[in-house]
Amino acid sequence: MNQIIKIKQNKNNEQVVSARELHKILGVKTRFAEWWTQNSKLLIEHEDFEGVVITAPYNPKFPDKVQQLQDYAVTADNAKHLAMQSQTKKSREIRDYFIQVEKDFKNQLAAPKTQRELVQLALSANEETNQRIDVVETKIQEIEENKLITTEDKGTIDSHVRKKVASICREQRLDQQAKSLLFQDLGSSIKRLFNVPNRGRIKDKDFMKALDFVDTWEPSSVTKAQIHQLSLFDETA
Repeated sequence: MNQIIKIKQNKNNEQVVSARELHKILGVKTRFAEWWTQNSKLLIEHEDFEGVVITAPYNPKFPDKVQQLQDYAVTADNAKHLAMQSQTKKSREIRDYFIQVEKDFKNQLAAPKTQRELVQLALSANEETNQRIDVVETKIQEIEENKLITTEDKGTIDSHVRKKVASICREQRLDQQAKSLLFQDLGSSIKRLFNVPNRGRIKDKDFMKALDFVDTWEPSSVTKAQIHQLSLFDETA
């Protein structure tokens, strides 16, 4: 960025410019003293500006002959307002220049300057990244924990249920009524074990456990007693 006006820093680390230089660059037609009096009425000395005395040649051709002139070190923010108040062709250009300089200055202050600051910044960024990774991993884990079996997996469990009931019926030569009791008992046992309203709500992580449970399942004592009563009824019929 081309330097339009010289900007310095005062003892308070504030950016300041020469009011006389600003007046010259703006191309104001009125004399400096008159321009300053008109435009600085709302400025507060020692806050918005400081009075300074500068030396300048009476004539550029004779630099050895100098004079003392009253000048003012104006903060960049207030110099921006002075520029706009003057309403010259240069006003907006100078205003935009001050805004950009201020932005660059703030970015420079925020940027790390020492190796220690760079290390701290890297550690901070790494810690933030790790925290985000932890959040993502936690969400993935939650999704995996609550993921339900697929329709195909449910079909596999249903098939094992049918095979198990059919196997018991063949071994014990049970009729259709007994078969219904076995289906009810096994279905209730599955829902109770996995705490689900139906087999389609079994979690994916429990799929193999569900198959093992079905394959090794035995009817409850209540169901066995009911089946026994059915066989006694058939014998007496």
